[in-house]
Amino acid sequence: MIIRELYIKNFGKFSEQHFYLHDGLQVISGENEFGKSTIHAFIRAMLFGLERGRGRAAVKDDFTRYEPWDNPGYYAGVMRFSCGERNFRLERNFARANRQVSLVCEDDGEELSVEHGDLNMLLGGMTGELFDSTVSVGQLKSRPGEELAEALENYAADYLETGGVQIDLNRAVQILKEKKKAAARALREEKDRQEDGRRELRQECAYLERDMEDLQREYEEKQGQMEQISRAENDRENAGWDNADGDCSGAEKFSADESEVKKAVQEAENMSSKSLLLAGAAGILIGILGLVWSGITAGLGASGSSLSFAVIAGLIGVTGVILLGCGIASKLRTKNRSIRAIHEEKVRKETKDREEADKEKTAGEKKVNEVRQERKRLEWELTRIQRQWKEKEIRRGNLQEQIDEFGPGEVQKALEKQCRALDLAEEHLIRAGQEMSSRTVDLVNRKASEIFAEITDGKYAGLFYDRGKGFRVWDGMRQIPAERLSRGTLEQIWFAFRMAGAQALQEEPMPIILDETFAFYDDKRTQSALKWLRGQKKQVIIFTCHDARG
Repeated sequence: MIIRELYIKNFGKFSEQHFYLHDGLQVISGENEFGKSTIHAFIRAMLFGLERGRGRAAVKDDFTRYEPWDNPGYYAGVMRFSCGERNFRLERNFARANRQVSLVCEDDGEELSVEHGDLNMLLGGMTGELFDSTVSVGQLKSRPGEELAEALENYAADYLETGGVQIDLNRAVQILKEKKKAAARALREEKDRQEDGRRELRQECAYLERDMEDLQREYEEKQGQMEQISRAENDRENAGWDNADGDCSGAEKFSADESEVKKAVQEAENMSSKSLLLAGAAGILIGILGLVWSGITAGLGASGSSLSFAVIAGLIGVTGVILLGCGIASKLRTKNRSIRAIHEEKVRKETKDREEADKEKTAGEKKVNEVRQERKRLEWELTRIQRQWKEKEIRRGNLQEQIDEFGPGEVQKALEKQCRALDLAEEHLIRAGQEMSSRTVDLVNRKASEIFAEITDGKYAGLFYDRGKGFRVWDGMRQIPAERLSRGTLEQIWFAFRMAGAQALQEEPMPIILDETFAFYDDKRTQSALKWLRGQKKQVIIFTCHDARG
């Protein structure tokens, strides 16, 4: 890639300024505050955009720093560059309200899409962070950032898998971790769902067991009622025999009552008959005595008086006979009435007893029917309870089998397998990245050693970098930590490592942009560094406040 023209419409202190560049090494010199760093920032902004910071960070970000001094709403520029023997025009508007970007191939007028990655493809996958850690060196920013070390690890893993820089190792690991989290979350949800299923089954079992307990209590209650009915029936049967005895007692009582009635009737009859009989007997006796007395008196010669007396005695005797007959008739009539009364009383009592017996029989039959109906109802209830209890017992057994057999389903097994596969993939990717990173770092160390040896005129034969130990140099006798060396030598170490990293990572050669990079170099090492840069056959842009001729 070669930058041909910079057209700064409005950026920082520049407005409507053109800067034309060429291939190879070129120096842009100027006094302090000339705008060299602004041109450097403009190149980066055109290539990678200029994002607005958030919150307090927005006060000191590059967007605010290079916002045009005059007319801030007009914040734009154009860059023309060549890449792969084709010429392109890149135009950006950085303004907040009207941010735009366009990329056009000036050879055939084809419009490319920055949003869809066409510019990123032309840059060979270069990012702004990696740009800052390799070919772009700002003022007092020679030390490469962690992005370069991570990029080397990515390069190592990508080279192992594809033979080229196509995949971001850290991004790949991050994607794996995100997939692992998603799979773990799905596995958790699946386990929770299965646990919910088991919980529902256990809860249903608990409901069934409570229902079975209620049915058991109800069964025992009905069984108790059935036993009460059985006892009542037994008592009734025993009471039936007692009633039979009672009936006999009633007959005896009836006989006793009949005797008392008969006795009373006989007493009344005797009293009436006795009176009549006594009167009749007395009358007959008087009549006989009168007749005898009349006969005696007649024999004595008193015939007249005796005849009268005989008539009176005869009347008295007849009256006595009549009274005696009446007494006898009264006695017979009283006896007949007594017999009828006894018969009627007996019939009445028999009728009454029969009615009472019929009532008792009807009430007993009704009670027996009610008891029979209650027994049938209880028998049906007991059968129903047994049937329901059995059904619930079978259902509970089936649920218990489901709970016992409730193991990981196909979804859970698949998710567990996916989690294991992702763990294994992450482990292998990290291990492969570490192994290839070590190899790639060795390669970069060799290239950096060559560059460092050249710009130090062979004073240091080796340069080594390890993320755990940092930079070390080899002077032919020992390894020296970079922190023990001078600031100038440190700047040269960082420069060599940046250039070696750029050679390893850049698919498309990018311009090297150096802003006061050689401020801590002595003249000899500056000349050596410039000599090495000329030999790279790529565009090199150097910003300096020193005289370019010097």
